[in-house]
Amino acid sequence: MNYSFRKKNKTVKFIIIHYTGMKNLRSAYAKLSKINSDVSCHYLISRSGIIFNLLCPNLKAWHAGKSQWKNITNLNDYSIGIELENRGHQFGYDDFTSTQYASLKKLTYFLKKNFQIDEQNVIYHSDISPNRKKDPGEKFDINKIGINRFKNFISYKKKISIEELLKIYGFSKFYIRRYQSDCIISVKRSLKYKKINNKINKKFIKDFYNLLFDK
Repeated sequence: MNYSFRKKNKTVKFIIIHYTGMKNLRSAYAKLSKINSDVSCHYLISRSGIIFNLLCPNLKAWHAGKSQWKNITNLNDYSIGIELENRGHQFGYDDFTSTQYASLKKLTYFLKKNFQIDEQNVIYHSDISPNRKKDPGEKFDINKIGINRFKNFISYKKKISIEELLKIYGFSKFYIRRYQSDCIISVKRSLKYKKINNKINKKFIKDFYNLLFDK
């Protein structure tokens, strides 16, 4: 099992949700457990809702990779990683099961309470690495685990630029500047769009605004 020790000044602030992106649970479990895989996570939830606690959340797992969120880099230092069994976009992207959502809801509630994690810090792999990752993807519905990431966001009456919306969402300045198209695609996955592209139109702007500010 791959892991590192968290430094004393690196406390858990985030829960990051992933999908496994592998053909079956056995393959995913094996990869996440092998020391030569260069990846690991804290929890794995099967399609039948079984929660595998692979690593103590006080330790640092290798799940986020090269990542940024707001003004923070290297999210492994500050996060707990949860993998949901799903074949992903490469092998036949599935709907997540009701038992997965039920187990994830219980787990996130437990982690939020024990690590004092704010709801807005329950985020996606595609949020912190939009240029590299798609997961958990457009079929994931965070409402089914009772999380409202943006419930405390203050709405704006004036017109806001797309760059400002992306910043409010949480993308780092570097990602907005270098990978704006990827950030837009990531937001469309959060909005559960069926057609995913980097086009900006009035409907997208309205949907994006409502995602952030419509309570």
